[in-house]
Amino acid sequence: MVARRFPPDVRSGTETVFEALWQRARVRHEVRLVAGFQRSRDLLPREAVAVDLTAGSRVRAWIETWRAAKTQLRSFRPDAVLSNAIEVPPADRPTACIVHDLDFGGRTFGSGGWRLFYRWQARRLARVVTVSEAMRRHLISRGLPAGRTVAIRNGVDLERFRPASRVPRPDGRTVVCLPSRILPGKGQHVAVGAVAGLPVALRDRVVLQIVGPVVDPAYLGRIRGLARGLPVEFHLEVSDIVPWYQQADVVLFPTLVREGFGFTAAEALACGRPVIFSDQDAVREATGGFGVPVPGGDVAAWSEALAVLLRDPGQGECIGREGRAWLSGRTSWDVAWGAYEALLERMAAEAA
Repeated sequence: MVARRFPPDVRSGTETVFEALWQRARVRHEVRLVAGFQRSRDLLPREAVAVDLTAGSRVRAWIETWRAAKTQLRSFRPDAVLSNAIEVPPADRPTACIVHDLDFGGRTFGSGGWRLFYRWQARRLARVVTVSEAMRRHLISRGLPAGRTVAIRNGVDLERFRPASRVPRPDGRTVVCLPSRILPGKGQHVAVGAVAGLPVALRDRVVLQIVGPVVDPAYLGRIRGLARGLPVEFHLEVSDIVPWYQQADVVLFPTLVREGFGFTAAEALACGRPVIFSDQDAVREATGGFGVPVPGGDVAAWSEALAVLLRDPGQGECIGREGRAWLSGRTSWDVAWGAYEALLERMAAEAA
């Protein structure tokens, strides 16, 4: 198993998926994990083959990870390879790569270089795995081979993300929470604009909590400027995101990038909380359609949707309750790993 980064050295949906799969794979199989780190080697599993990415460019990081993976492929001789990075090195072992989405930190799949690279790399892989049927259709529409591109739905940790007793704020304000990494693509500025656009009577009785790790400090500065004079709190680098979901009255997911799944929306429902989300096929798939879909980036529409739930808390409670019930019958990491396990075994058999 090859990953550019691994929790808790970094926390995002991409790495969360790979960690959940690794935890289950190692129960029944002999697994070699190759993972990079940028903060500390101590944050990786002790048994991992660690790649020091604390210095250098993105290109250097890719080269170092590539070298480490290549060395392990020669010595470990796995029956199959599962990678969390499309840049996995060529191998004589059947290899599957997980493509979570097509957000490359500002680079787009439409750019010629990345489009050609993905198409070329996909034809060298036994399978490309993506995390929703919506993203599978999108990848195929962009030229990836339909016969080797498969969808395996992500799980959600329903034991960790679960409803909990809520403690009212001393000031009595309604809590609107946006739990996410802080960077432009996650749309924190949309949420601030939505609160600013509320009628004064509603705005005076809410608080927007922006919660999560800072990826783009300059963007954080911009958001702080937009939030000046508004009921907005910043809770950065929290140790556990779950209580922030559980104590929210409404969760926002105003993403502006094309999501492959939409963990924030699904985790909100798992905690029994209503969610307003950017209207994308993959997010609807992740939530079963429970929640309030709003056009991404339409600040006025976001403000209006938020006002509806603030005026009718019962509607939000119903969304959270029904969303949790829907997820409970359809989503688990054990089910997800079972699908990956079957795929990897099939790949190994095909190679043999």
